Amino acid sequence: MVQRDKHKQDPADYMDLFKPNAPWATAAAGLTAFKISTQFVLHADDEQLRAVIDGLKSRHIGLAIELGVLDGEGPGHCGFHVEGYASPASVNAVGRKVQQLGGQIDYVAMDEPVWFGHIFGNGAGDKVGCRYSVAEVADKVAPKITQLRQFFPQIQIGDVEPINGKWGGPQSIADTIAFVDLLRQKTGGAPAFVHADIAWNTNWSPQLESLATQLHARGIRLGIICDGDANVGGDAAWVAQALQRCRAIAANGQVKPDDYIVQSWEPCLPRCCRKPIRAHSPTRPSRRARYFIK
Repeated sequence: MVQRDKHKQDPADYMDLFKPNAPWATAAAGLTAFKISTQFVLHADDEQLRAVIDGLKSRHIGLAIELGVLDGEGPGHCGFHVEGYASPASVNAVGRKVQQLGGQIDYVAMDEPVWFGHIFGNGAGDKVGCRYSVAEVADKVAPKITQLRQFFPQIQIGDVEPINGKWGGPQSIADTIAFVDLLRQKTGGAPAFVHADIAWNTNWSPQLESLATQLHARGIRLGIICDGDANVGGDAAWVAQALQRCRAIAANGQVKPDDYIVQSWEPCLPRCCRKPIRAHSPTRPSRRARYFIK
């Protein structure tokens, strides 16, 4: 959807991934889930979304969606144009559309509700966070989880939150853990996992170690988003940097990640080779380790 609207000169080859003979069989064999955006679900036509559903089913890969679960209002209200917020009707619309096309949402990753709902203040332009208390964030998120379970009773719902050694600091970890505990009380299960979106150019390691220890004590899976820098120098360099970072974390005995997520926000890196990225293990994770790709 973003390519169609903002990067019209780049190849429109995303849907080729879901063709029967698409050349990523090796990578597909190592994936637990393939994550798509809320925008794709709501704005792709039925044929496109059905192709994704059927293509992933044929490869035995779960369908994951990243969702903004905080209700956003219109202009002049906090949360307007802020990541993590969405139309109050979007969660039901996503569940209904996937279900009507014969799909099953296996995983939902909530889009940083603690960061954007509680910590984030003012951003560029008119972007203003609502600065809810952690308890208020949990109160607002819990009904969305109930809605999703009405469509897909076995769905696993988790959280994505930043690890940033410059902003937020240790308090952001405490806030995330408080949110996790409150949400579990309110929903009887979620979140099943927390994925760490790491600001690599900050002193992130102490915060990640603290988060890992507290999540594992609660039986919650920890995932690491493996990514490189936008200006690192092309696809091969991006992949090498992402792998080096996640190998280093995998070797840290205080972190012990359960999941690795291959994820990029770049439309096309310099000298783009346009080949699928092969997902593989940083060092040798346990058999429980799962792989997500977006």
